[in-house]
Amino acid sequence: MQLIADSGSSKTDWRLLNDDNSIEQLKTSGINPYLISKKELLLSLKEDFDGKTFQPIKEIHYYGAGCGNAKNKEKIKSVFSKFFNCNNVFVEDDMLAAARASCGNEPGIACILGTGANACQFDGQEIEDRMISFGYALGDEGSGNYIGKLTLKAYLEDEMPDILAKKFKANYPEINLEYALEQIYQNPYPNRFFAQFFQFALNHQKERYFFEMISEAFQLFLEKSVMKFKDHQDLPIHFVGGVGYNANSIMRMVLSKNNLKAGNFMENPIAGLTLYHKNQHS
Repeated sequence: MQLIADSGSSKTDWRLLNDDNSIEQLKTSGINPYLISKKELLLSLKEDFDGKTFQPIKEIHYYGAGCGNAKNKEKIKSVFSKFFNCNNVFVEDDMLAAARASCGNEPGIACILGTGANACQFDGQEIEDRMISFGYALGDEGSGNYIGKLTLKAYLEDEMPDILAKKFKANYPEINLEYALEQIYQNPYPNRFFAQFFQFALNHQKERYFFEMISEAFQLFLEKSVMKFKDHQDLPIHFVGGVGYNANSIMRMVLSKNNLKAGNFMENPIAGLTLYHKNQHS
């Protein structure tokens, strides 16, 4: 049996590929290797899998944020090996998860466009090139936190059209300048605070104001990442993440304007990863 996991800070999606080709699925708490010790991770797995039994596991493929770091990879690998009694544990980062899920074994450009943003050029086996990712403070153009930040700023600066500003106030009655500054500068995860406002932009993406805002953000993302890859004009461009998936009609339009090929749009990578690993053993 194979165990596949795709994890972020808030949740982990699991797929169990049984020897008879049946698939089981499970959703548990998230894993951030930067913020959790080996002992805490072991306790978390014990809680998440309490009372669950399954066939002996031959291979584990774990993909997660923060797993480009060798120390974090080793942390996940050692705990998983012990807990699942499995010697074949492969730990990779979320960018490879997006590439394998969306491209399979074919060359392509894989983009993560969710709360944050990232992209790579994939040759069908390995990542050939990656964009420089500065995170929410200096980059993440086109992401949920980037568009959410623009939405919040437009509201606070009275630049949002009146009818939309009234709807925003009704949706977020607690938002004012003092509250926003406190959330941004005095609390952890300001990127998540910004990202929540993307939903408002998404819900009103047919309004000209937000249509143009999202279009311009997507254009900037392509310029900062995709268009810097040497084969960007020849390869299909795939997207994994809620922002690209839920605003795919705008992204398809922006891709077309730049004479770029639209590929797959996935809300999360777990289904694509399951298919990828299933095919590797067929």
